[in-house]
Amino acid sequence: MKVVILFLLSSIYLFASSSFISATELHSKLQDKNLVLLDITDAKTYAKGHIVNAVNANVFDFRKQVGKYQLMRSTQEVQEIARSLGINNDSYVVIYGHGKAKELLKSSYLALSLIVNGLKEVSILDGGIGEFSFEYHDLITSKTSPVSKGNFVAKRNPNVLVDLNYVKENIGKVPLIESRPYRYFTGEDQSKGVRRLGHIPTAQSSFWKDKFLSDETVFSDEELKDIFIKKHHLNPNKEVIVYCTGGLEASMNWYILSQTLGFKNAKLYDASMREWGNRDDTPMVKGK
Repeated sequence: MKVVILFLLSSIYLFASSSFISATELHSKLQDKNLVLLDITDAKTYAKGHIVNAVNANVFDFRKQVGKYQLMRSTQEVQEIARSLGINNDSYVVIYGHGKAKELLKSSYLALSLIVNGLKEVSILDGGIGEFSFEYHDLITSKTSPVSKGNFVAKRNPNVLVDLNYVKENIGKVPLIESRPYRYFTGEDQSKGVRRLGHIPTAQSSFWKDKFLSDETVFSDEELKDIFIKKHHLNPNKEVIVYCTGGLEASMNWYILSQTLGFKNAKLYDASMREWGNRDDTPMVKGK
């Protein structure tokens, strides 16, 4: 009997911590008192219609400008923003967008920000509001609900975000995954805001969007394993560093690696090419 109970509790926990949650699963949890829904679209779109009780969140509140690039804000700042969104330590946060440009990436960076700072249960709504409204149109509203300030206490995990020196020291030692479109990786085209062409030596190209269907629903776990483990030869028990143009694209690869596939030591170079590619003392290579 004890074994059965432990199995059931484990199953519930795994369900609650699912990295991508379906519209049906979310619908079944809407009455959960610990549920916090975060809508990351712009304020105007949010006002036109959002899932009932969802709070409008701006991912860029979690970031600060440092020269030509952006970094995640301090632990204390993230804690205060999270509290303003009604988040407690036992909250189950579900993040979604409206299918507009970069909203999937805003979802993954917001998830990254909360997870790195200690929140245990975070999911992204698979397919965003489009999938949900197709099945549950009556639960889309233009009314906003009052937000009670949360009591979230943030505790930064120091083993996720890495800087330029860390990447430099680990070239050739740790697998590097670049998340930009392939044409930027090869140097055929130039990323916006990045002066130099090409990629960090030894990096492999793995465009973040290649893990999603056209309706922005994520590939199956097996398909994701084929990409990261079979194609890129990554080991879930070993370190990997992801980077991109400026942090957002890499956050999705990081989220899939760490939250979906269970990679234990996935790291993210937050400043990415906005820092690396605008310096003259960092190695860059072009081509495949």
